[in-house]
Amino acid sequence: MPGAGVVAAATAPYARAERALAAGRILAPAGDNAIEHYLDACAQPSERVRAQAALAELQPYVLIAAEQAIARGDGREAARLQALIARIDSSAPALPRLRASLDALVREQEARDADGAAAAMPSPAAGASAGASAAAVERIVAATAGTEPVTSPAHASEPPPAAAPVAATVQAPPPSALPTPPASRGVEARTPRLLQDAQPRYPLPALRARIEGEAQVAFTIQPDGSVRNARLLSSTPPGMFEASALAVARRWRFEATGRAHDSSRTVHFRLPAEAARDG
Repeated sequence: MPGAGVVAAATAPYARAERALAAGRILAPAGDNAIEHYLDACAQPSERVRAQAALAELQPYVLIAAEQAIARGDGREAARLQALIARIDSSAPALPRLRASLDALVREQEARDADGAAAAMPSPAAGASAGASAAAVERIVAATAGTEPVTSPAHASEPPPAAAPVAATVQAPPPSALPTPPASRGVEARTPRLLQDAQPRYPLPALRARIEGEAQVAFTIQPDGSVRNARLLSSTPPGMFEASALAVARRWRFEATGRAHDSSRTVHFRLPAEAARDG
């Protein structure tokens, strides 16, 4: 039978965090994920240092997941992840931006709810229909005298149709009249030659769990050949390789052409041979 010390070590927060990480439960489910178990381990003096090191490695993944939650309109999940970042580092530089984005999302959702409630209320024009009925009768009488076209009584008593939303009635200008997007001005289709490649840093959680994958990154090659505006297009599996792919993209260098170029590359993450053998 295992001793009490062995059982306690196996069920300690740090051990639970390591098991959750190996199983891919980095951020979810709530209450049983690697981040929260590492945070619990920080309360134990004997585990604090290595738990804090693990949290520093995982923090970028929490940030990416929070931004993705805001982008898809999931305010509750974004708030949960924001709280985790605050627990990891209350002075994290990304926190003010996350709070502002989350506040904007909440205001947008409240505005949509208010608009929906207003749309469900009876139209003020319906209340005025009784007052308009007398005028409708006068029009029918005038029509029978041949002074104006006949309007069907069934339609005369109906209120005028409500105006459609502006977005639904405004037609897009012809393509020739559309302004050129600022990002596309001076951009050429041909991709300059890559002069300096760089190897991405293999994320520690993926390395520990022996997970391979890839991430597709879009970016703009500046006139001097440097890379700016790197942004994620896709990642497999989600939430694992995004931060490393965006970081390595900023280290690429292309030939200078004096013009800006839009481009994209797929960053592949393959386990080192020794790691694959050990697995």
